[in-house]
Amino acid sequence: MTTALIAASSVLVVLITFGWAKEFRLRRALQSLLARVFTQRRDAHEADDSLPQRHDTRGSAISGNHRWMR
Repeated sequence: MTTALIAASSVLVVLITFGWAKEFRLRRALQSLLARVFTQRRDAHEADDSLPQRHDTRGSAISGNHRWMR
């Protein structure tokens, strides 16, 4: 009985360790993905800010990269 309890506890510890390692890797991967997405959005936003602003006939600002609005 004691041997079975020790074996079950050991297996449980190994499974918890593997689960924790997998969760840690997934969290790092998600953080990396989110960092990449936010960097691309920030760079795109900064590029939009560097474009000259035009105004339409009502005086609203039109960003330089919205060609469908011209």
